[in-house]
Amino acid sequence: IEENATLTVSFIQQFMESEYDLLVIGAGPAGLAAARQAASHGARVGIVERDRVGGDCVNYGCIPEKFMSFAAGFSRWFNAANDCGWSEPQRKFSWSEFMAAKNREIRHLNQTHLTHLQEAGVDFIRGFATFVDPHRLAVGDRTLMAEKILIAVGASDVKPDIPGTE
Repeated sequence: IEENATLTVSFIQQFMESEYDLLVIGAGPAGLAAARQAASHGARVGIVERDRVGGDCVNYGCIPEKFMSFAAGFSRWFNAANDCGWSEPQRKFSWSEFMAAKNREIRHLNQTHLTHLQEAGVDFIRGFATFVDPHRLAVGDRTLMAEKILIAVGASDVKPDIPGTE
């Protein structure tokens, strides 16, 4: 019995150590592209994200900004409508309705990215990843193992403390 238990533990450890060929930390544009590309070549891929899928552009920057710009543009169209024979449209703006619409659009984009990952065969793991060692990540109470780990968490600008950077 002890020998069988040792063989079983050995088999499980061997399987766990090769759980993924690639783990990607960060589900922004670079992480999503890398994960899908690797999976398209037959790699077993997992992607870890602590926040929403799509990165800062989709969730906090570019997409919300474009949505705001689009909504703000309607005031010009209202003026042009009068010149084209339309009667005066009701001009009423609701911030809460706008925010709900913006959030629906972002959720739709998040779900689209998740669907593409699923279609590619990539496992999505929600959580904050920390390195245990060069081949293992801790995500919550799970330990994930991979041959390769790609860090794709984006970047922020850093101004060096030298004259002229101001």
